[in-house]
Amino acid sequence: MKHLIAFASKTTFTLALLYVILDRMYQVSFLNVLFITLLLSLITYFSSDCMILPRTNNFTAVIADFGISFIILWIFLMTVSSYGVSPAAASVISALCISVFEAFFHRYLSTYVLPEDYQDKKETERPLLRYQTEASEEIMPEDDHQEKT
Repeated sequence: MKHLIAFASKTTFTLALLYVILDRMYQVSFLNVLFITLLLSLITYFSSDCMILPRTNNFTAVIADFGISFIILWIFLMTVSSYGVSPAAASVISALCISVFEAFFHRYLSTYVLPEDYQDKKETERPLLRYQTEASEEIMPEDDHQEKT
């Protein structure tokens, strides 16, 4: 149930962001904005939020979200945009705004959603390397043994 609430809140906020940026600024139709929101939310939630975030940190997951969002938005806007719209500019602005939201959303996920499902973080934790030197009186033990006999 927690994943459903998290996914719904992510989709709602992404829809609001993309509606303001793509529909109001770049005149992309609402149905196209709704379609790209659902597609983008599904892909980024399962790839970045459920797979990358538990195994790495917030910064890595935000960078992955930015890359995924930029590529998907750019490809989508290349296919549906008119000649007056710059798909690269629209996708960069949209991906940046989504990444800022994702930074805060990942904190929410880490605190309230993911700890129940991802208790096995031992595969990524690095053990502390506590080396200690060993001291002895014998520098060359074979030579000392031969001299005594």
